[in-house]
Amino acid sequence: MDAPLSPTQRAALEQLSAVTARCADPATDEGRGSVELLRQSGWDVQTAVSRIYDGGGAPSSSSSSGAAQHAYPPTPDDDDADVDDALLTVAARGPARRRGSGGPGGLGTSGVGLYYLRQVLAVPVAILSFPLSVVYNLGALILGLIARLFRLRGPSTTTLRPRNPFAQRAPRTVLSPVAAAAQWVKSIEEVTGLARRADLDASSSSSGLQAGPSSSGLAARRSSSSVPAPPGTGPRIPRFLIGSYDAALRTARDEKRLLIVVLSSAENERDARFKREVLCDEEVNRVLEEEDVLVWGGDVGEREAFQVGQTLSYIALPFVAFIALQPSSPTSSNPATASTASPRLRLLTRLEPSPSAPLTAATLHTHLLTLVLPRAKPFLARLKAQDAQRAADRLARDEAERRVNELAARDEAKVLAVRRREEERRRAEREAAERASREAEQLRARERVAALARRWRAWKRAELARSPEGTDVRVAVRLGDGRRATRGFGAQEGTDEVYAWVECELGAADDARAGGVEAEGESPEGWQQRFHFRLATTFPRQVIPLASQFAAPSPSAVAGDGADIGSAGHVSVSEAFEGLGRTVNLVVDGLEERRRMSMSSREEGDSDEEEDVESD
Repeated sequence: MDAPLSPTQRAALEQLSAVTARCADPATDEGRGSVELLRQSGWDVQTAVSRIYDGGGAPSSSSSSGAAQHAYPPTPDDDDADVDDALLTVAARGPARRRGSGGPGGLGTSGVGLYYLRQVLAVPVAILSFPLSVVYNLGALILGLIARLFRLRGPSTTTLRPRNPFAQRAPRTVLSPVAAAAQWVKSIEEVTGLARRADLDASSSSSGLQAGPSSSGLAARRSSSSVPAPPGTGPRIPRFLIGSYDAALRTARDEKRLLIVVLSSAENERDARFKREVLCDEEVNRVLEEEDVLVWGGDVGEREAFQVGQTLSYIALPFVAFIALQPSSPTSSNPATASTASPRLRLLTRLEPSPSAPLTAATLHTHLLTLVLPRAKPFLARLKAQDAQRAADRLARDEAERRVNELAARDEAKVLAVRRREEERRRAEREAAERASREAEQLRARERVAALARRWRAWKRAELARSPEGTDVRVAVRLGDGRRATRGFGAQEGTDEVYAWVECELGAADDARAGGVEAEGESPEGWQQRFHFRLATTFPRQVIPLASQFAAPSPSAVAGDGADIGSAGHVSVSEAFEGLGRTVNLVVDGLEERRRMSMSSREEGDSDEEEDVESD
């Protein structure tokens, strides 16, 4: 052969070699013949197999169109791109007819000739069986009437009714896929007398074994595969999938599990025996549970199972097919070492009864252990291992991303904390600067007030020294430092003169510490002296009133006296000291308030030093 084979052509040659046991080497004569046969069949393996076993007939138009479509596989966007065309029903295929839609589809080499023989004999056998069907129906009607009259059981239509075994019967009912599958499982329960195990239903409901989005509402009546039924439990019903055939295919594809398709018919004479002895066999169910095999089935009298039977092209009933993921374009005849890229669901093998070899539990058990599982299990195990590795890698990436996010969040929190502390520090510095500025301003204001007060006291002392003392009332005052000062006042002089004299006596020590102030000829301009203390008699206690323009309101002065120290106008000495005699002893209240209001910053510093010395 001159031109080398493409990968698709090479895969078709190896598939044909695996089916027909021919040599796959294009260099040999047998290999060149296989290549030439595939080229004439449009590189369609099924058409080439039909040519070999049908004596080299020309490919049909449907096969030719199927070969053309097989040369161009479905795009990845197709929902069934990873499912072999021979497994898809007509409804799933859509308007376009794919390979095998009108022919033998996924038949093996042993059933190709029998399939065409069945198609040929369907019409004549139907014509010959029509008179027998009429006679049988009339007899059944008469016997049914007699049975009703005498309350007897009518004749069974399971084994006596004549039928055409080669005719493609239409479904008798139109049930939904879920209802049809549930009805078929219920028929198995009625025939076998077995019920679904209570622990199976409880585990299914408790573990929430419902099909996910990929299963299109498929409900799995099966318990967890990690808890198989203990050996020796006797016959039991397999864990059937209740749903549509397409949903079963998607479940097998998504969960990477082996799928067994079981087709039967209630009108078949082998149906009851097959359900009792094969489907409920203990050894068969043990293998199905241990290998976690999916099982889907139906009665071909229903629409869903009828379409599946047309797709899989069964020859005889009961029929069992085995489907699993296989390499899409295998480069080797061994699936265990083939590439796992883009696997496809394929029909592995099938089991059908024949006159010489009925379908028994031993046959199904042996077929599972020797043919199906060795072919499907290694490849499925590799796919599951890859999924587990991808899941572990994804988990590791998620964990690493989580740690990175945690570290980033922690670093961000640290940065925010540093920024917050820096902002708090700056705010504290601003507040401290503002507070210091306010305190400095207040200190300057107090110093200015204290300087004006000192100038006023110097002027008042000079004025008191120039004016003679009065003779009407003599006032004696005990100062806060223990000294006692006396002075005479006239009866018409105001009490403000008494307060001014006491202010000068109290401020003498402070003015001396400040260095003294030169007396001026008049009072400081714009200055109105206010007195931050109160004068009161010793006994009985009476606060000496003062004109309101000289009184400085102070919350700490004369606390609790209840006496009003201010008046509307001038208060004379005679009015203030009336009834107290010519000599009046006074005390000074509010010295601390007066000292606080009149001292300067330097005086405060000196007082602090004095307090420190006294404390030492």
